[in-house]
Amino acid sequence: MVALPASGQYKILEDKGAVRQVQQAIDSIYNLNFAAADPIIAELDRKLPDYPGILLLKAFYTNWKYQPIKEGHPSFELFETYLLKAIDKSLAMLAEDEDNIEATFFLLASHGFLAELYSENGQNLNALGEAKLAYKYIKIGFEHTAENPEFYFSSGIYNYYREKYPQENPFYKSFLWFFRSGDMEEGLRMLKKGAQLAIFTKAECLTYLFHINLRYENKPQTAIYYARQLVEKYPRNLVYVANFVENKIRMDQYDGLIAMISQLRTDKSAFYRYVGEVFYAIYLEKSVKNPELATAHYLKADKIGDIDHIREPHYDGMIYLGLGRIYRIVDKKTKANNT
Repeated sequence: MVALPASGQYKILEDKGAVRQVQQAIDSIYNLNFAAADPIIAELDRKLPDYPGILLLKAFYTNWKYQPIKEGHPSFELFETYLLKAIDKSLAMLAEDEDNIEATFFLLASHGFLAELYSENGQNLNALGEAKLAYKYIKIGFEHTAENPEFYFSSGIYNYYREKYPQENPFYKSFLWFFRSGDMEEGLRMLKKGAQLAIFTKAECLTYLFHINLRYENKPQTAIYYARQLVEKYPRNLVYVANFVENKIRMDQYDGLIAMISQLRTDKSAFYRYVGEVFYAIYLEKSVKNPELATAHYLKADKIGDIDHIREPHYDGMIYLGLGRIYRIVDKKTKANNT
């Protein structure tokens, strides 16, 4: 296979063979089938060695293989390096063709993923810096969704979180004068379009539609539609398994969940065991009605959370709320028995 030169003229979306391979690789990555993704990525790398889209694909691979990526783990530097190289290659493409919309998307995606990486690791100022760099390309993307549907993801995310994120994270409020206002309803509409039409960002659109509806809009009946699509398409992806289980718990629907919870609890990753124990404790508390056993598993989840610094505030909140509910009941019973 002859490698193509790094050129601002090459458009991967116009190369049907490459698009098909990228889609196959992405589906394998999101289904955590890395053995299937490896030869596809290697072939694309031979064909397009200087193409930023392949570096972005490798970043996707790293992100999902080592989820969650924490500072200090080798995956942090690897993920960061792929994104920084994708930025350099994309800038080179724009130097050849300043109107290259694919290069604009790759720059936007790379800066956006860096912002997310830094934010999730408490590097708020670095995250803000990457968000500012991404903003230039976000503005361009708003004008090109019809030409490149990948921009529905960035435009949708921007519209929604520009308004919602400062409400949840006051740290950022004083910095947002720089960014134009958003529209949360329009953001959701754009994410739905991306879920229908995008290639690189289809699964991300579905993921954020789930996340927004469950955790921000408090609409579990809507969120389950997206959670189900993801877990059915990518059954090996334990993030999507966990999302589906959480959604069903929020709906107080426990039938059929124990197999999925067991899948999490028995995984080799401490992170998924931690999440699985949280859900198992909730299941024992609310479905089985066994507060004593539930307490033991809440405490087990708390202990696992200390391994490799994998605990997350969202799941810790579930642990402490669950223990609080149980301790209140026990305290009331103790007081009642002592009167």
